[in-house]
Amino acid sequence: MGYSIKKILLISALTFSISTLAQDSIRAEYPSFFENDKILKATLSFDITNHIRKKSETYSQGKIVIYDSDNDSISFNVRCRARGNYRKDNCLFPPIMLNFKPDTLFTTDGYLTKLKLVSHCQNSKLYTKSLLEEYLIYKLWEIISPYALRTRLLNISYQDIGPKKNRNLQQLGFLIEPLYMMTRRTKTIEIKGEYFKDEEINEFDADRVAFFNYMIGNTDWRIKSGHNIKFIKRFGHRREEVSAIPYDFDHAGLINAPYANPAEWSNAKSVTERDYCGHYRTLDNNYHILIEEFLAAEEIIYQTIMEFEHLPLKSRKQTYKYISAFYKEIKNTKSFIRMLHSSCMEKY
Repeated sequence: MGYSIKKILLISALTFSISTLAQDSIRAEYPSFFENDKILKATLSFDITNHIRKKSETYSQGKIVIYDSDNDSISFNVRCRARGNYRKDNCLFPPIMLNFKPDTLFTTDGYLTKLKLVSHCQNSKLYTKSLLEEYLIYKLWEIISPYALRTRLLNISYQDIGPKKNRNLQQLGFLIEPLYMMTRRTKTIEIKGEYFKDEEINEFDADRVAFFNYMIGNTDWRIKSGHNIKFIKRFGHRREEVSAIPYDFDHAGLINAPYANPAEWSNAKSVTERDYCGHYRTLDNNYHILIEEFLAAEEIIYQTIMEFEHLPLKSRKQTYKYISAFYKEIKNTKSFIRMLHSSCMEKY
């Protein structure tokens, strides 16, 4: 008995579907890189000599091995290049973009094609301290906002596989969650673009970002140009309700990195001097709500700082002192709001 073309097509479609489902069911899925704060041990092999000397944005072939334990590891081919406009020009060892393409790394959080790795900048304890403090700032933002890029601390053994093969080293670093993974997790969508009209920005979310950056002494951000800011929108919300997500905090006064400077649009005379770079508001409603929001988070922020044992106790106490100065300010509400009115920027 012969088959009609329709039946043949139906059988082919079913066969393809079953095959696809079978492939999906056996596809390797690795644990999330961001599900907990346990430090991960890793080995990253690539042309380190070229990375240091040329700080090239051209990818080089490499391999990363991640150890869940002494006896359990996973290995991936990866391409590496320098990234980060300022740090690429000012660091001996600039941050790295890890690119898993043409393969894709599937995790319980979703797929990964690219990952940002924040590296140590220079081979010294001072720069290791700066890296850990920036990592800690990301954790503090997670306390303040549900829309935060997660991070994961790594203890990395760098292996130079370039022609020189003489740049092996052991350093700390941390991974930053890709924005598309965060939007999937928080049921939001990324909004592309750098320049938005004032009325398109969610004022409250923007003011929260401004409060946080003031708390950590960071002026190196600007919503107007998308400088160290990503944009998202909640499902169902209007275009006018674009929310800002901050990242890259290495110029914060809390860190006081050797290369850091106040932003050119800031009135701060030094990195450690706080300067409010938020938008001017004619009404104080947002300010009062945000003051209460930050006060509610005060104890968990102090606890997070003091329990971050990767930093020496002396550094944790200094960080505590810097943040407590902010809290002393906002508890004097009237004086603090007067300062906001005098310091606010007319535009984002």
